[in-house]
Amino acid sequence: MVLKRYDCFINSLSQRVVNLAASMSNNIQYKTVSFYFMSGTGNSYRVACWMKEYSEKQGLTTTLLPMDKAFPDCRIEDSKDTLIGFFMPTHGFTAPWSVIKFALKMPSVKQARAICVATQGRLKFGRVFIPGLSATATFIIAMILAIKGYRVRGVHSINMPSNWMALHSGQKLRSVQSIINAARQPSEKFIRHILSGKRHWLTGLNIAEFLLGIFFIPISLAYLLYGKIFLAKVFYTNSRCNGCGLCSDCCPNHAIKMVGKKRSFPYWTYHCESCMRCMAYCPEQAIEVHQSWGVLVLYLSSFSIFYTLAKILAAWIPGFPLLHGVLLTRIFHYIFYLTVIGFSYLILFRVTKFPVINKLFSITTLTTIYRRYREPGTRISDLSNYESKPIKE
Repeated sequence: MVLKRYDCFINSLSQRVVNLAASMSNNIQYKTVSFYFMSGTGNSYRVACWMKEYSEKQGLTTTLLPMDKAFPDCRIEDSKDTLIGFFMPTHGFTAPWSVIKFALKMPSVKQARAICVATQGRLKFGRVFIPGLSATATFIIAMILAIKGYRVRGVHSINMPSNWMALHSGQKLRSVQSIINAARQPSEKFIRHILSGKRHWLTGLNIAEFLLGIFFIPISLAYLLYGKIFLAKVFYTNSRCNGCGLCSDCCPNHAIKMVGKKRSFPYWTYHCESCMRCMAYCPEQAIEVHQSWGVLVLYLSSFSIFYTLAKILAAWIPGFPLLHGVLLTRIFHYIFYLTVIGFSYLILFRVTKFPVINKLFSITTLTTIYRRYREPGTRISDLSNYESKPIKE
């Protein structure tokens, strides 16, 4: 009898140990998981997919939606069992303006949990990896969500291949694959940490990003006020453009309009975020950026040119107000800046329709010889639910 009771006790204890071990290894804290992503060339989308796959392996039904197709004013189940994820690229060492607006439109809650993940551009030269820097990108979105009542459980930055094709060529496929392969493990480690109910804040990477983010705040503000607008107005199309409208249909910010009666051409508006989706997925590789034109426009819209013109006007017109007060002067310069950028783009859009000038622009821009980059496993339909024709490599 004693032996039998002893066996029962040992069996019961063993079962409890097994159950405890199972619960520790698979300590899922959530029932509803929703991931929202903004992705130009597929980097943020791919990271979101990795985390979605891991969540589903744990038995969680996980939804994945592009921010431009989602409705941030829809009802969020306000429960501690709800996890919301934000996935985005880094623009100007901070979050893209479209993602900031999306976060501001999210409904207020009291208990729902959230995470913020930013991808940052990494380069590889030989055996040397140069990491990117997301700086304030995740923190500013986390702050907005926290103000709205979300319990932000953590933020994380993931290095993915740099896609800024206006500045540099896409990297070789071997380098691209090396960077992507190195990014998967930290992505899965982060979501495993979050799903186990833990927080992800005080890490060496987050501390470094936060401190550097404070240092780069002036650059981030300058990007949002000036850089974003300028970068939206340097795109044009070469002679290979057939007016298919793919760039307009698939732009995540609806920033490209097709303009023209007999034949339509893409026209980039100020809503453009330079996410590079249009350049990456254009079937004809027809979208270019002319670096020399951009430098000229920056010079013509600079404060030094504005100040020189203002002094000339002040000499002609007594009491001319443009130079009275620093704030007023800066406001007038900003108006001047917008005017020059807008007018120069109208010129660029018009003159590049003449074959001779278009040819001249095409042979004097570096984007003609640059490799185009997009995340190798990502199709345009993955990003925008658009059924497209095969893309030329």
